Amino acid sequence: MLILTQTFPEHGEIVIGRITKVLDYGVFMELLEYEGSQGFVHISNVSSSWIKNIRNFVKEGQIRAGKVINVDQGKRQVDISLTKVSANLQRTRIEEYKQSKRSQKLIEMLAQKVDEKPEIAWQEVAEPLLEKYDSLYEAFQKILLSGQEAAPNISKKWILPLIELVQGNFEMPQKSVKGKIFLSIPGPNGVEDLKKSLLAGVKKGSKNANIFYEGSGRYSISATSIDYKSAEKILRDIADEIINSAKSFGGSAEFEKVEI
Repeated sequence: MLILTQTFPEHGEIVIGRITKVLDYGVFMELLEYEGSQGFVHISNVSSSWIKNIRNFVKEGQIRAGKVINVDQGKRQVDISLTKVSANLQRTRIEEYKQSKRSQKLIEMLAQKVDEKPEIAWQEVAEPLLEKYDSLYEAFQKILLSGQEAAPNISKKWILPLIELVQGNFEMPQKSVKGKIFLSIPGPNGVEDLKKSLLAGVKKGSKNANIFYEGSGRYSISATSIDYKSAEKILRDIADEIINSAKSFGGSAEFEKVEI
């Protein structure tokens, strides 16, 4: 049932690996989503900074996300770069992996609860949910919010035990992202127009966002949602609303995403 394969990742793919060996010239990683496969990260691809001691940047047992830069199936070699994955993508990709593992575990628990084989639970619950949602984790979050309505294609045999497990094992997550916006609106009504622009952003973000003045025309924006993807969309929507409003008053605005 666990989604692991014996194939190799594709060139350009972002993979998840556990560092198994650190050498002076690079590190080896167990590719957690590709059973029996490992990757190698040359020291030049460990960090964009100058490396005096590689162990200051990587440690055995660490879970890291890396980009596949070369695949040689004949030699069973996968070359990976850690430098080509931003801090934000690193965080998001690792979280997705952890969510996937946790979701698969819940399917196993569901099978045990209903006294069925895990393969049957996967076929009758996981696969129908994946037809409707991008991931099991997303499906479980929707079930946590809306109950049975979020899983209309799951039979009665499974749905109530599933809801019980989701309610007992998942909490509504709160993921936050931040940004800065630089705002300037000239003219005699500039102050009032600036307030209107900010209020437009607050209204757009509803209860999921906060805006704080930092001085010199600079404002900090934070947005919160159930996952980083939707939080970042809220943040971008707020910034766009402020920018468009400021421009309509003859002002200027510039947005900058802040890595957390």
